[in-house]
Amino acid sequence: MTFDSEASSEEMLLVRFCKHDDRKAFEALYRIYSIQVFNYIHAKLQDREVAQDLTQDLFVNLWHRRHQLEISKLGAYLFGAAKHLIISYYRKQLSRERQTDYFVKQHPITEETTYQDTLVMDLRGRYQQALELLPLKCRQVYLLSRNGHSNREVATELGISEKTVEQHISKALRTLRTYLQDHLVYLPLLILLS
Repeated sequence: MTFDSEASSEEMLLVRFCKHDDRKAFEALYRIYSIQVFNYIHAKLQDREVAQDLTQDLFVNLWHRRHQLEISKLGAYLFGAAKHLIISYYRKQLSRERQTDYFVKQHPITEETTYQDTLVMDLRGRYQQALELLPLKCRQVYLLSRNGHSNREVATELGISEKTVEQHISKALRTLRTYLQDHLVYLPLLILLS
């Protein structure tokens, strides 16, 4: 097969995949590019598991966004997307390191500090930071609701409708879930120990 016929067959697969939801075309494109993308990511990160995860994320995202994408050169698109995933990964790592450094500076660990105590202090600190991100009214609604007030009581106290109370609570929970995403596994522990 010549270069031109390889390129045209790839273009046909791309059209079948994007426009006609052809799963077999997607699988063929995956077979063509997944190892190359994995090797590219692995070379940059030197972490096999993370490279596998990011490669999978890239192709899952490609499948989900297939109707929105305007791709002419799939290889260029995939390697560009891989580059963005790598940058995003490094940013998250840097953010985690900064959070850890900040926590260590704010909460010096003594010999009596247990892992559980440290975890609870970290969760409480992150929870407070997340609460500070909420708009004032949203935070007031959320805190009143968490202190045992019904939606009707919160609405009456703040002079807003019950529907607005529900919207504020939903927004607060979304914000908290996003901000505490890396710590959600330990959230029940925080609730139990509070």
